[in-house]
Amino acid sequence: MKTIEEIVSVLTDEQKQLLKDTIVYGFWGDCDYVFIGLYGKPEVAYAYGYITNDAKEAGHFSGRKVSAMFRSMYRRLGLVDGIGEVISHATDWWGDGSGDMLFIRDEYVSPFEKWSKE
Repeated sequence: MKTIEEIVSVLTDEQKQLLKDTIVYGFWGDCDYVFIGLYGKPEVAYAYGYITNDAKEAGHFSGRKVSAMFRSMYRRLGLVDGIGEVISHATDWWGDGSGDMLFIRDEYVSPFEKWSKE
């Protein structure tokens, strides 16, 4: 299993703060979601979902900046069509334009939540 430090090492300090804000303020619930699995193939795994729009509640970034920062963050994390090994992304989760979701694979949730409070 990769460490959180290894995963976030590709992010800027601002992007790390945004990810922390999302984890702290955006928790939505648990579900199954698609991640990159063994041999680079998509697989469905248990995950926790976080509402990315709620990151602005921390007061570090405005809503428009949040959106742009997430796009850049997902590129840096190597997501392909919104799917990554540890973190995945869904655009317009509810289908009404109210918000995107970030999903963290279950086995990484606890370490990410601990990291987000540092």
